[in-house]
Amino acid sequence: MLCSRLIRGSNILTKGIRQFQITSPSSLLPATSFSTTLANRSSGDHVRMWTAERLVSIAQIPICIVPFMWTTPLNDAIFCTLAVLHSHWGIEAIVVDYIRPSLFNGSTVIPNIAVSLVWALSAFTLGALYYFNYTDVGIINAIKMLWRL
Repeated sequence: MLCSRLIRGSNILTKGIRQFQITSPSSLLPATSFSTTLANRSSGDHVRMWTAERLVSIAQIPICIVPFMWTTPLNDAIFCTLAVLHSHWGIEAIVVDYIRPSLFNGSTVIPNIAVSLVWALSAFTLGALYYFNYTDVGIINAIKMLWRL
C-alpha cells in the first residue's frame, strides 16, 4: 500500500523510469501530517501544577499531626483547605481522564458539566468546613470528640 501510494504520488508512471531523476528523498513522499490524537496542544504549565500538587501532599503530613497537638482556628482552616485542595485535584484528574470528549462523539458538553460539578462540590465542601470551623467546635475538635467515644 505504501509503495503504491509513493508510485501514484510520484511521476514514475508519467515520465517513465529512464527519465525519472530523484532530487531528494522527500520529493517522493506526499506532504501529509500524521497524528494519533485529535487533541490540541496544551496551554497549561504542567510542571508548576505538578510541583504545587507535590507541595500540598508533603504539607499534609505535618498538618495532619500539628492541629491535634495545638488546636486553633487557623490550624483547622489550613487542615480543611489542604484536604479539600488535595481531594479536588484528585477527583478532577479522575473526571478529566474518564469523562473525556471522545466518549461523547467529540462533544465537550458533558465533560465540561462534570468538571463544573467537581468545582462546585469542592467549593461547597470548603465552604461547609469553614462554616463548621467557625460556628461550631471545629473539624479537629469534632474528630477528637469522635475518638473519645
